Amino acid sequence: MTRLPVIAIVGRPNVGKSSLLNALVGRRISIVQDMPGVTRDRVMAPMPIDDRFVELVDTGGYGYVDPDQLTEHIKHQIELAMTRADLVLLLVDCGEGLTAADQEIASLLRRKGIKTVLVANKADSEKADVALGDFARLGLGTPVGVSATNERNLDQIRDAIERNVDLSTAPKDLPPPEMLLAIVGKRNAGKSTLVNAIAGIYEGDSDRVIVSEIPGTTRDSVDVRFEKDGKSLVVIDTAGVRKKRHMVTNDIEFYSFHRAERSIRRADVVLMLIDATVPLSEPDKKLANYISEQFKPIIFVVNKWDLARDLLRERRKDGEELRDEDLMEEYREYLNQELRHLDYAPMAFVTAKDGKNVQAVLDLSQHLFNQANERLSTAKVNQAIRQILEERQPSTPSGRRARIYYATQIEVAPPSIVLFVNNPAYFDQAYQRFIVNRLRDILPYPEVPIRLIIRQREQRGKEAGPAVSMGDDADGQTRPRKQPAAARSRPLKRAAKKSRGTRRSR
Repeated sequence: MTRLPVIAIVGRPNVGKSSLLNALVGRRISIVQDMPGVTRDRVMAPMPIDDRFVELVDTGGYGYVDPDQLTEHIKHQIELAMTRADLVLLLVDCGEGLTAADQEIASLLRRKGIKTVLVANKADSEKADVALGDFARLGLGTPVGVSATNERNLDQIRDAIERNVDLSTAPKDLPPPEMLLAIVGKRNAGKSTLVNAIAGIYEGDSDRVIVSEIPGTTRDSVDVRFEKDGKSLVVIDTAGVRKKRHMVTNDIEFYSFHRAERSIRRADVVLMLIDATVPLSEPDKKLANYISEQFKPIIFVVNKWDLARDLLRERRKDGEELRDEDLMEEYREYLNQELRHLDYAPMAFVTAKDGKNVQAVLDLSQHLFNQANERLSTAKVNQAIRQILEERQPSTPSGRRARIYYATQIEVAPPSIVLFVNNPAYFDQAYQRFIVNRLRDILPYPEVPIRLIIRQREQRGKEAGPAVSMGDDADGQTRPRKQPAAARSRPLKRAAKKSRGTRRSR
C-alpha cells in the first residue's frame, strides 16, 4: 500500500482540532465536545486533495493536564504525530488571541525543524481576520483564518497543504479495505493493547493508541489500517462499554458508547474481548446481544489467558494438574453456558500484551469473513432444506400441514435464506431455530450468523403475505422484518412420504 502523506493537527486544548478534522474530512470522525481533553489518541482519517489522498491526524490538547493521570501518554501521542508528519497544522484560537501555550508549541516545532502551517480557528467572519496579525509573533507567518464550524476558508488549508507537501507520490485511489474488524469489550479488557499488538506486527507502530490501567482511556473509535498477506485491512479500536446508567450524566461516555455501536455496524467481523480473570458481566452480555442482533460474525477473544490459567489452577483444591487444553475447554463450556445463543461462535485465547496468538486471531477473522460472504446456488440450498425436512417435519397445533415450496439465498454477510411457504404462521420459533441450526451444520456457515426469512408464497391474484425474518439474536428468537414482494416460485417437493408410501402432491 502506497504511503499517504501525513498532516497532523496540533494545538493547545479546546481550539477546535477535532472540529477541523471533521470539517476537512466531511464526516464526524472525532468526538467534539465543548470541554478540553476529549481527544487522547491519534485519530486518523484519509482526506482527498484534488486527485490525491493524504492522511489527516487529530491529536490531544498539548499541555493539557489530564485528571486521569494520562498527561504523559497524551503528550507522547502528540509528539509521535509531530515527528512522523510531513506537515503540521498548528491550530490557534482567533477569539482568545495569542497565548503562552501557543508560543510553547510553536517554539517546539521550530526547534525540531518540523514544517508547519499556522491556522487560526474560530475566525467566523472577515471582521475576525483583523486579529490574525498578532499571531505572526510565533515566527510561523500570518495564519490562515478559518472557521471549522462554519466551514469558512477550508480551501485555503488544502491550498497550503499542496504548497508545502510533495503530493506527486501520494495515491490517487484509496481502495476500500478488504475487511473491517471492530474490537469491542468492556473497559480494561485489553482492546487497545490488542490494537497495538496488531499495529506492531504489521505496521511497526506498537504505540498506536494509549494503553493504561485506568478504565475508560479510549474515547474515540480509532481506525488503524494495515496490510496482511497483500490485503488492506482496518482494525477499529473502540471505547469500553459499561452500564448505561453511567452515561446519563457523562456526554463523552454517551458518544463513545454510540461510536462503539456504530463500529459494530460498520464491521465485517467483530472481536469481542473478554477479560478471562473476572466473571462475565452484564455489559459483556448486553454487548454480545447487540452484536448478535446485528448479525455480525463474532470471535470471543479471551484475553489475559496467562493470568486466568494460573488462577484456575490455584483454585484446584485437590492439586489436580490440568493441561492448558483442558482449562480452555472448561472456559469454553462456561462461556457457552452464559451465551447459549452464540455457542456457534469460535473462541481464541490470547495474551495481548505479549502478542501471543494475535496473528491466529486475524487468520480466524479472515476465515469468518470468507464464510459470511460465500454465496450458494439455489440447488444446494434446496438440497439442504430437503435433508432437513427428511429429518423433521414442521407441526402445527391445528393439524394443518406446513409446506416449504422453495428456498433460495438472497444475500451474503450475513448469509440470508428465504423459504417460500404456504403459511409463515405454521413455522413456530422452535422449528425455525431447528432449521437455522441444521443449516449451519449442512451448509458452509458453521461459525457465522444466518438470517432465515419465512415468506408466504405469492398466490394468483393476491399479494404475498408478510415475511418473518429469523436469525441468531439475543434470545434465540425470531425478529420480524418486512421483506419485498418475491417473484412467483415453483414448489419444493415434499421430502416426507405419506404412511402408504406415496409422495403427496401439492
